[in-house]
Amino acid sequence: MEPLFPDEGNGVLEELATELIASAAQLSSALELGTRNAIAELVRPMNSYYSNRIEGHDTHPMDIDRALRNDFSQDKKKRDLQLEAVSHINVSAALRKGELSGDHLEPSSAAFIKGLHAAFYDHLPDSFKVVETKESGSQQVVPGEFRTVEVKVARHVAPASKSVPHFMERFAEVYDHKNLRNVSRTRRVVAVAAAHHRLAWIHPFLDGNGRVVRLYSDACFLAEELDAGGIWSISRGLARSHDTYYTHLANADSPRRGDHDGRGNLSQRGLVDFCTFFLQTAIDQVKFMHQALVLPSIEKRMDAYVDRMVTEGRLRTEARYILKELFLRGKLSRPDAERITATSDKTLKKITDELISLELMTASKEGVSVVFEPKYPLHISPWLLPRLYPEAKEAELLATK
Repeated sequence: MEPLFPDEGNGVLEELATELIASAAQLSSALELGTRNAIAELVRPMNSYYSNRIEGHDTHPMDIDRALRNDFSQDKKKRDLQLEAVSHINVSAALRKGELSGDHLEPSSAAFIKGLHAAFYDHLPDSFKVVETKESGSQQVVPGEFRTVEVKVARHVAPASKSVPHFMERFAEVYDHKNLRNVSRTRRVVAVAAAHHRLAWIHPFLDGNGRVVRLYSDACFLAEELDAGGIWSISRGLARSHDTYYTHLANADSPRRGDHDGRGNLSQRGLVDFCTFFLQTAIDQVKFMHQALVLPSIEKRMDAYVDRMVTEGRLRTEARYILKELFLRGKLSRPDAERITATSDKTLKKITDELISLELMTASKEGVSVVFEPKYPLHISPWLLPRLYPEAKEAELLATK
């Protein structure tokens, strides 16, 4: 699978890595912690939606939301897709909490990558654990275990199953962060892009490789402090450029094309092009989120949302001031809420009860004081972050009550 690091000779990849580092830092600093955490909770199901969509599993965002509330469809096929989405969301959440890695595992280690696969598959329905292959017939997927049969994906013939552990050992040797600590940060970021392809090329598991590869990339972005608290998703960008993504993956699978295409077995040019596409996609997604979260735009969209809720009798107009202040500050005390709404104690309680009922904020005690924190449920996503989901899905979300 050499070369494992792209060498394009003109510095474009390192320039892209530098831009991604700067853009992610700007996005991370744009929000207070409470707001950032609330946006991350809103984005996590979206990450699952797009990652699974890449694999041809198009689960409606509303069905994902119902599943997170333990409301599963009676239709077995739809229910299985809901379980798949929830499994992905839970793994992503555990990943960001450090619950999958421990203190001794590097993201590129075989143990960590096996752990990702096991955590994802352990809670999947049985129907997702049986795979039909032309090479070996019906096979059972074993969570967290490398494949023991041969596979072919489109034109790509994956390495022989007996050699997978050796490829994974070499993969870890090159891409582990502990082995890259003396390398510049920009080169480490470029390595994230290269590792995404090479892990997909190894195809270490019988099934679930695409999802594991994208979760692995999430882990690498997290390790490099580029995830901005989990408020952007590489999967959204890859899904929106699905055909281009698969074309670049396939091109980077290609053997070396002559003496001017590197010195490894695989195409240096193909790997460079894939890394360029991957980093450009990441930058595009970070910038999309940053532009969507610019305060003046957010305030206008919140006003539009509250106006609709007022006409439906579900919110009082003063609720807009609390929503905006919560977004700006990430937390709001009850006395401050009373001050900015300029209402009586009784009216304030009605306003806050309505906001809590619509799941637009939470209330908790800090000492003797009541403190409100932002929360952003699925139904507000078309208002708060338009274009988060595809246009058709977003139109259906806007039509929900």
